[in-house]
Amino acid sequence: MVITTGIIDWIYYVHANGFHGAATPYPCRLYAQKTGTFDFVQKTGYAFTDSLKPYTVPYWSDYDQDGDMDLFIATGPGGAAGYDYCYKNMKVELSIDTLFRMNSNAFTTLKQDGQCYNFIDYDNDKDLDLCLTNYNGNQTCFYNNNSGVYSFSTTPFTLTQQNLSNCWGDYDNDGDLDVIITSDNTITRYFRNNGNNTFTQVTITLTNVAGSAGITNGDYDNDGDLDLFIHGAGNARSLFRNDTVANIRKFVNFKLIGVTPNINAIGAKVKIKATIGGVPTWQYREISAQNSFQSQNDLRVHFGLNNATIIDSLIINWPSGTNQTYTNVIPTNFYVIKELGGLTTSVKENNTIEPNFLLYPNPAKSSLNVKVNFELNRNTLLKILDLNGKEVYSYHLTTKVHEVDISKFADGTYIVSILNDGKSKTQKIIIER
Repeated sequence: MVITTGIIDWIYYVHANGFHGAATPYPCRLYAQKTGTFDFVQKTGYAFTDSLKPYTVPYWSDYDQDGDMDLFIATGPGGAAGYDYCYKNMKVELSIDTLFRMNSNAFTTLKQDGQCYNFIDYDNDKDLDLCLTNYNGNQTCFYNNNSGVYSFSTTPFTLTQQNLSNCWGDYDNDGDLDVIITSDNTITRYFRNNGNNTFTQVTITLTNVAGSAGITNGDYDNDGDLDLFIHGAGNARSLFRNDTVANIRKFVNFKLIGVTPNINAIGAKVKIKATIGGVPTWQYREISAQNSFQSQNDLRVHFGLNNATIIDSLIINWPSGTNQTYTNVIPTNFYVIKELGGLTTSVKENNTIEPNFLLYPNPAKSSLNVKVNFELNRNTLLKILDLNGKEVYSYHLTTKVHEVDISKFADGTYIVSILNDGKSKTQKIIIER
């Protein structure tokens, strides 16, 4: 989907030529709306609309932040590397609806076996960097945006492997974007952003999954951190609930409601400024209908805030050209923002279990007592996880006081989580001897 004047247009990807066997091949279809009342007009005259090529998935992003959405179509799977189909939208520059194929950017001059384009601000400098997963014979590419100039950066995930998705989100709520890479012939890999332009590969529960293709993130249980669903072959189809950071690091979540016909605010940009670790930090998100291979993330916008106590500035740039600004926004809340409207709280903080449960002793040596003071049900679940997110203990609570044998646990810090009716609460416990 693409936004030009706040109205949603469509690109209809039809066929990856040579990949779907005997199926009749067709070029891509591009449709533009005239008035926003579902009156689409087919557009032609572009390579992707008039020729048969191994098109993979189309992605839209205002990569140059000029106010219109640009188009990126990856070339895999074609059995060999080829040039991707990357188009700059000239609506702002020429005041006409036309796309110009780019051929001088770093990511357009190399042959790719592209799968998933993602434009994200990984370094919090208010511009969009690029991650492109490649599949066959080409390494996954990562480009840093420096004042509009894209340059290749080497990271732990710029490897020559059969990669499909790159799914970005602040999974640890520390204030920067991490990435998960899927592959249909090896394990899923999680790379944590270190906040200094580097990444570290981390082993967590979901990295045991192999044969995965698409992946999507979203806070489905509304506890303040991003959960994940992975699809692929066999056991690769899995839902992973994130219980490691809620109520430990702060967050904020925004649901944008645009005016008709773009009620989902596709193409909107959200920027926040908060002091994290003593440093004033801008974070930037773009609402997209396609930001993962064969999937998309929650349209709600999630920001990790670590230890920030207040959001100094919140700026929303709507596709229609309307801008809204708010100051002194309280973290650890779910908000709804309406175009030409106001900012309201949606899911309230009391959606989590209240009051807190008790852990004692803390620090603990050989046993840990867990005492809750809310009504249990048959789904009340106690979990203990290490700081890498690995589950080391799980038990369905049947009594309000429960003793856990921790004599075989290694010394260190653990996360104790209790889930009840889709709500959760977490605390830290230290084991030392």
